[in-house]
This record gives sequence, C-alpha cells and structure tokens, in this order.
Amino acid sequence: MDRRVKALRAQRMKRYFMRGIAFAMASGVCYGLYTAFLTLAETQGVWGSWFAGASWGSGQAALGSFAVTFALAALAAGINDFISGLWSIVVCAKNRQLGDLWKTVRTKPGAVMMACAVVGGPFATIFYVAALNSAAAAGNPGVIVPLAALNCAIGAVLGRVLFKQSLKGHKIVGIAICLFAAALIGGASFAAMGPQAMAGCLFALLAAFGWGFEGCIAGFGTVLIDYRIGIAIRQLTAGILELCAMFPLLMIAGDEFARIGSVAAAALGSPALVFFLFAGLFAMPAFSFWYKGNSMCGTALGMACNGMYAFWGPFFIWVLMGVLNIGGLAASYPPLSGVQWIGAVIMVAGIFCIAVDPRTLASKRKRTDKE
Repeated sequence: MDRRVKALRAQRMKRYFMRGIAFAMASGVCYGLYTAFLTLAETQGVWGSWFAGASWGSGQAALGSFAVTFALAALAAGINDFISGLWSIVVCAKNRQLGDLWKTVRTKPGAVMMACAVVGGPFATIFYVAALNSAAAAGNPGVIVPLAALNCAIGAVLGRVLFKQSLKGHKIVGIAICLFAAALIGGASFAAMGPQAMAGCLFALLAAFGWGFEGCIAGFGTVLIDYRIGIAIRQLTAGILELCAMFPLLMIAGDEFARIGSVAAAALGSPALVFFLFAGLFAMPAFSFWYKGNSMCGTALGMACNGMYAFWGPFFIWVLMGVLNIGGLAASYPPLSGVQWIGAVIMVAGIFCIAVDPRTLASKRKRTDKE
C-alpha cells in the first residue's frame, strides 16, 4: 500500500513539475508575441511618421532625435504596460481577487513588487523599446532580443555581487556561453548594419541589466503574492510611472515641452492602439506565467524556459512583419542571419546552463528511473 501511495505521489509531483515547465515555456512564447506586436505597433499611424522624422498631425514639425529615441520609447512602454495592467485587473476581477489586490498593495511584499516595477519598467522596459526602435531603424528589430535575454546571466552576477549568492561552476560556464553568444550576435549585427546597430545593442544590454537586477529583488515579493496579483501591481505601477513621469521628463529633456499633450493625444488616437492592445494582452501572461512557472518548477528552470524568448522574439517579428507583411516588410525579411540564429540557440543553451546544473539534473533522472 505504501508503495502505491508513493508511486501516486511521485506521479502527481511529476505532473505538477511538468505543468510548471509548460507555464515557463509559454511565458517565453508570450514574450516573443508581446515583442512582435509592440514592434509592429510602432510602425503604424503617426508612429511611423515620428520615427521617419517627418511632419505629422496638423502641420506639426518633426520631433527631435532625443525625443524620438527616448521619449517615444517611454510613451510606447507606458501604453503597453498600462494596458497589460488593465488586462491583469480583468483577470483578477474574474477570479474575485480585487479585494486581495487592494490589500496586497499596502503590504511589504506589495511594496517590493512596486520596487521591481520601478527597475523593470521606467529603466529596463524603456531601454528595451529604445533598442527595438534603434534596431528597426537599422533594418532589423529582432536582432536585439537575444541580447536582452542576457538578463539571466547578469542577474546571476548581480546576485553574487550584491547578495553574496553562490556562483557555482555551471553558472560561470553558462555566463561565458552567453557572453560568447552575445558577442557573436552583436558582431554580426555590426558587420551587417554598421554603426547604427551599436546603439540598439547598447540599449538592449542596459535593459538586460535592469531586468537582471529586478530578478534579484523580485524573489521576496513573488513568493508571497499570487502571480495574478503580482503582475497587476507590477504592470500598473510601471505603466503609470512611464506615462506620468518618464514620458514628460524625457520630452522636456528633448526640448519638446510644448508638445507633450499633442504627442500623447496623437498616440492614443492612432490606429496603432489596436496593436498595443494585443501587445499588452501578451505582456500579461509573459510575466504572470513566468511567476507561475517559477513557483511550480523552480526559479532556475523557469528562467531557463522563459529565456527561450531569445528565439521566439525574432521569430514572431518575422511572422508578423515579414510573412504576414503587416508592417510593410518583405516576406523574405530575415529577423536574424544564419550566424545570429546560431548565436540565439547558443544563448538559450547558456541560459539553461546558468539555471540548471547538468550533473544534478542527470543524478535526479537516475534516481527517478530507479524509483
């Protein structure tokens, strides 16, 4: 009887573990879709005029280069994150969690999630969008996605430096693999697109740094908060900060103070808003499934599965903007060159090596087989 109970419990734990892996892998797919729709949104309507450096609206002169690079990135990130937060509230309402959401905001774990939003939103997400825009101007928006996926490697290093977390041999090997893949992708980008690619790669690395730091401080909050509530707090906080603080400040810094209202109104009235709705819809499960998967299969393996967006991001950009030709690119448009695709696959292998010790995984498999 005891044997049967143990066997049933083992089967249940295995199913639970595999469901966690499925959630974590789905988060990577959703992250790729969110990236693709966000990139697509910024080619539509008035956004296309802004990035082309053309006049817009009722005889409005073209925006300055600083405002185009940074202020519009903050506006796009804010619209996306705020819409994602609204979708999250809908999910919380469906699950009758609105009361819990309000209570959680006033707790210490809720404050930690807001702190994560400050790092992951106004800093990392804005640089990520700026990287997408810079790479799109150079002709290849998908190329920066694998570089942004370095957040796993950067998070491991920051965890060691800031919190004295152990950095075992397999993590060091994984970090080295990721750095090699980043050099491969970045070098190929520079050779193919020239100096324009450098800004996009730099912004992507800054985004990876921000998300890596966010990952270091997010553990406390995400352990104690339901993943649906956690993502609602994170996305709403990030969206409000990006729209109400970072966008106006960056417009002022770009000497465009007088046009803050007109730019915001034009963005909200643009047909591109439809694509922002889809981007926000996929951004919600991209983060919430990551939280859920981490809690079921472990943070390390969850991060490795989520890191597969290094592949899914360029893939879905190619599908939407190339194959379906929604963004005006040719069907033959390559999101990555052959060398860069190899680099993206190497990056995923490096992320997996950071997250999971291959020797431990092999020993666990042997024990399971014996049992």
